Amino acid sequence: MNHPVGTEIEATAQWLEGRGASGAATVLRRVARQRDQAREELAAERIHPAAAPEQPCAVRPQQSAGAQPSAPLDPWAARVIAMLRTDLARFQALAERAGWVPDAGPRRLWRWREGWWELGYRKKNTKDGYQDTGWYLWGPDGSFGEWIASHKAEAMTEADRLITKHLAAVAEVKR
Repeated sequence: MNHPVGTEIEATAQWLEGRGASGAATVLRRVARQRDQAREELAAERIHPAAAPEQPCAVRPQQSAGAQPSAPLDPWAARVIAMLRTDLARFQALAERAGWVPDAGPRRLWRWREGWWELGYRKKNTKDGYQDTGWYLWGPDGSFGEWIASHKAEAMTEADRLITKHLAAVAEVKR
């Protein structure tokens, strides 16, 4: 089935709706549509500078006759890109504020903090690498689960602390 915002975006939006985050799903779809619209308009601008569609919310500056299609982005394009970045930042802030969202599967939680984090309950099974029964945390890089706590409330608190610590360390390394 062909979705106007793309299969992956639509699947993520449906996943969010299934977990009670319909507002985040709506924002995700809107940002994806705006992104696609901006790409199309920028492509049309590069191919036919004079035939680019007008934006109702912004006055497009006229390009000079000698402008090259590969010239730097005009102020209108820069505004569109800035709007998309702002919308994406808003979506990420909403997803972060949502906290731990329960999964349809039992004893599984998800959280967005610069990537998806999973908190899942596992029973002791040394063959699979689970040394204790309790809650394990997986990061967005797909790292193997780390035991957090035996109770859910303690696990959520500890996971938030570890995620914050991890993100601070990553930010320090980037500097």
